[in-house]
Amino acid sequence: MRLSIFTKLTVLSALFAVFWGCASEQITSSRLYIREENWEMAEEMLLEALELEPENPEVFFLLGEEIYGRKKEWGKMNEMFDQALALAPDKKLSNGLTVAAGVENARLKYWMVYYNKGADHYNLSINQPEGKEENLKAAIEAFEKAKTINPDDSGTYKNLVFAYIKSGQADLLESTLEEALKRKPDDADLLVNAGKVYKDKGEVEKAIEFLEKSMRINPSNSAAARYLADIYYDQGDKEMAIFAFQKAIKVDPENVDLIFNLGVLYLQIADFDLAEEKFQIVLKLNPSDLEAAMGIGEAYERMEQWEDAEYYYGKALRVEPENSTLLRAMARVIYRQGRIDEAEELLERAKSVQ
Repeated sequence: MRLSIFTKLTVLSALFAVFWGCASEQITSSRLYIREENWEMAEEMLLEALELEPENPEVFFLLGEEIYGRKKEWGKMNEMFDQALALAPDKKLSNGLTVAAGVENARLKYWMVYYNKGADHYNLSINQPEGKEENLKAAIEAFEKAKTINPDDSGTYKNLVFAYIKSGQADLLESTLEEALKRKPDDADLLVNAGKVYKDKGEVEKAIEFLEKSMRINPSNSAAARYLADIYYDQGDKEMAIFAFQKAIKVDPENVDLIFNLGVLYLQIADFDLAEEKFQIVLKLNPSDLEAAMGIGEAYERMEQWEDAEYYYGKALRVEPENSTLLRAMARVIYRQGRIDEAEELLERAKSVQ
């Protein structure tokens, strides 16, 4: 049966629609120009496509990644990405990725350049004191750009906070923390940083609020426990200081930093039995821990158990034989045992190494 001319036209129209699918001639041309790295023509075609296909997320995506991203116009880039995500985050792009995955990859690509640059300069500011200020400035500039590119990455904010702390920029530090916590209110590390900042400023109640929230999210956070314990101890609330460490250790029973700090706290409140017990746990978990051995020696010394103190001071001295503090401690406990000449020799050694 022969098709009429009208049927043929209908078929051709259908084939044309299938061939072009959802893509206009402009977006198809823009893809070709992108492959050829003809960015001027690619932008022109994409802007035309935007007029023809305002509901096509790929137009916005390509404008964001290939045009504004390459131009380092981060505000426009994110505006395009946000529009693409608002239209259809699960729609497949021509590269096979969903819009959401494509946006994530594109942001990561540009973000990584500036984040790594910031990290490199920050590390140089620590390791090369002669160029500290210049490197801190470069680190902050790079992290600020990384933050603009991907405002949802909490790691960028953390590093900016560290950089502002080191550079002494209090106003920028606080505003960055506030911005970070608005975006990531349950980030335990950010909360610790906020707690430390307000602790150092003397705003104790605000510091406690941030630190306690951090510990609710991550009860084994040793930094939060330590800062909380410091605040409580400074306020004369030794029971709460001890409780902060005990709570963290309950969740993370092999965290040597937490256990060691609790041992130090017990020394400070003259509970020498518990101090010795905590330092013994640290030494069991880490037999080469010099400070734990010193802590046990000090606990025994203050309990006037001279022989036990001598044993642990000697254990520490085998690791650091020229440590003047240890030599004096050993001299004290040996003197208490009546070995006066030996004690005097140790004191002379301590003087010479100091």
